[in-house]
Amino acid sequence: MKPLHLLVLLLALTLSSCATTQNNHDPIEPVNRVTDSVNDAIDRVTLKPLAEGYSAAIPKPMRTAVTNFYDNATYMNTVLNGFLQGKGAQGSQDFLRFLINTILGVGGLVDVATSMGLERHEEDFGQTLATWGVSQGAYVVYPLLGPNSLRDTPDFITSTATNPLFWAGLVVAPYITIPVTALNYVDKRAQLLEASTMRDELALDPYVFTREAWKQNREFMIHDGNPPAPAANEDDDWEEDENWEEEEFASEEELGESESRTASASSDSETVADDLNPEMKTRITIASAPPADVLLDQPGLTAPASEAETGSINSAQQDASINSAATAALPESGIYNIYISSHYSEAEAAAEQAGFAKQDIHTTIIPSTIKQHIWHRLRISKHNNRKEALAQLKTIRSHPGLEKAWIEVNTD
Repeated sequence: MKPLHLLVLLLALTLSSCATTQNNHDPIEPVNRVTDSVNDAIDRVTLKPLAEGYSAAIPKPMRTAVTNFYDNATYMNTVLNGFLQGKGAQGSQDFLRFLINTILGVGGLVDVATSMGLERHEEDFGQTLATWGVSQGAYVVYPLLGPNSLRDTPDFITSTATNPLFWAGLVVAPYITIPVTALNYVDKRAQLLEASTMRDELALDPYVFTREAWKQNREFMIHDGNPPAPAANEDDDWEEDENWEEEEFASEEELGESESRTASASSDSETVADDLNPEMKTRITIASAPPADVLLDQPGLTAPASEAETGSINSAQQDASINSAATAALPESGIYNIYISSHYSEAEAAAEQAGFAKQDIHTTIIPSTIKQHIWHRLRISKHNNRKEALAQLKTIRSHPGLEKAWIEVNTD
């Protein structure tokens, strides 16, 4: 075992430098996809049918008792890593929780500690390494074990070393330990039946969906359920305008008829009608998600005013934060891309895409790198004809939920 562990750690040190934001920390994606396909094929003919049968045959209270038993048996890993992360008080409470559930809960079958106010936590060595400043490294899909990363891989060592069932297996006959281990995997798979069904129904690319969901869950766990919100970009390309009394708005109809005509509207209007102007800049104040400002300094691109890409904005925020001005019309030539939404992660985009597909609205996920983050936009169509694009945009915006669709023009 020791040479294998050393090999894993050496591999982590070697490949972690290869993983970058640009490749989603997935530099070996082709290999991962093959492994994921093999794992999925094995799961469909083994674990999934067993888990479905287990869920159908065993009453919920008994399944809960089994889950409690295995959670308690592996809980010393949480205790250890709580202390390693400097959470002394939490580590002490977790150790007390383990003792109470082991003794009073009949080996952990009954969760007595929670009713006594001792909350259950989830800590592992991957989270510990993250708190120590170790970067995630490459995303890895292991045979049979599934999604992981190089930073989280050493947890195999600590979780095994702190698992009493592992040590019991060294002295207890295999005909006892093998069924106990198998039941553990079947129980865990049964807990994931609903999630895997959702993935199969919603995700057009299950591999990407699983990868992004796994990464988001790890961030959630590392920050104890309170991951930091992405910081708003202070050095963005939005144009500041100190004069908010009068604003100029070009209507969609006028843009379709003439390149030079504009219309004026008062600054308290809630309509941002001019997502079509390549020179337009929209000022938006965001409290949550960073603004995806679509690289306004590049020619041929227009700024979307969609809520999906700029964060959640209520009507009061709109009144106070949105200021737009249209000074020119769409160029006569170029590729006119019509988008309907933008998402911070590919998993969110895939879920939204699947929802639209059920409404017979077909889209393509288009990644766009903005200040070192990749936004994932849903493009509904693209056109080479300006008039055709404007007409299509008007039709799209007439559908409920698509009122914020916008055009971006690529003149390259």
